[in-house]
Amino acid sequence: MIEIPVKQLKSGDVLAKAIVSPNGVILLDAGTVLTDAYIRRLRMHKIQRVFVSPGDSLHPQGQQGQSASSKNPMDEWVLPDIARMKENDQSRKQAVKAAESFADKMQGLAKIKLPVPEEAFRKQFRDMIGSIVSNRAFAEELSVILQTDKLLFQHALQVSMCSSIIGAVRQMDPDRLYELLLGALFSDIGMTRLPSDLTKVTRELTDVERQRVRGHTTEGYRILGKMKDVPESSAKVALQHHERYHGDGYPYGLKKNEISEFAQIVGIADVFNALLSSRYHRKAYAIEEAMEYLFAAGNFEFDLSLILTYLQHLTFYPVGTHVLMNNGQIGYVVETANRPALRPVVQIYREADGSAIASPYLIDLEQHPYLAILKRVKS
Repeated sequence: MIEIPVKQLKSGDVLAKAIVSPNGVILLDAGTVLTDAYIRRLRMHKIQRVFVSPGDSLHPQGQQGQSASSKNPMDEWVLPDIARMKENDQSRKQAVKAAESFADKMQGLAKIKLPVPEEAFRKQFRDMIGSIVSNRAFAEELSVILQTDKLLFQHALQVSMCSSIIGAVRQMDPDRLYELLLGALFSDIGMTRLPSDLTKVTRELTDVERQRVRGHTTEGYRILGKMKDVPESSAKVALQHHERYHGDGYPYGLKKNEISEFAQIVGIADVFNALLSSRYHRKAYAIEEAMEYLFAAGNFEFDLSLILTYLQHLTFYPVGTHVLMNNGQIGYVVETANRPALRPVVQIYREADGSAIASPYLIDLEQHPYLAILKRVKS
């Protein structure tokens, strides 16, 4: 048994010891033959080192990941001209139109079980977005986000919608829901003040660059705090949405209830949508992987009750869907009501070797945290 960094893994390596998430969920069992998808999952869960069985498939111990250049490219980057960007009327109109169009379509609702009538939620969300973009200062900042990065702009819209869903589930009144949506929409406004192209690099960031990127939280709070129509509760979202439940987030390492409710909600929506979206340095993760990440992050990165609130209102494996389990068995979903999207009841009917099970049996995934659905399969 040899311990090596995850960055040295390659397809074909065999785990010699089970991989367990910080909150005790078994991600991969001992004996698992690693695939590219499994290695991606380990990286997604920020697993740094693993134990593998010795063999020819391993990378040489001397092989290391790419090292950052000694030259600091930030020395050659320039800050964006925010004043000029705000004066771009065409971009402002484009940003307003795109936000209104998103609020009208809300295509992401197709896989969401709303706690209120859908049309009522749609109308409320449209009205709130309309109110925000009618404010000149807000419209200008949306324009700045759009001009900075179209991916960042779309991410802001998705995060605002997902945060609003969690707020609706928690039965927030319209005023609190508006403050949550506003904070979610501008949670990453500080990113627009970073040196040009810093968030678009396709290599690993240096320590100096990473610290600069992390500064977007305090910068975002400074920006929103100076805007007269932004409540303090909304501004705090920008400051705290990267704080984490066990205190290993930033900028202040806050824990549990030290983090505002709005920031915790937006943090979940931010991570979930970031995983599902392509980035300049990686491809999008599958929705199964994103959901698994959230489930494994319960009471470690985020309050488990908030995660369950969100996941219980997503529908991804309808009853009758045939699925492949992480232990190689195949079954089909028989029950999804009142449970997280990744933890349905599954009837197992085929073994990992492809043989039929003489007496198919039910597995409640809420009672078996070490089991997980990998993907849909054909019947």
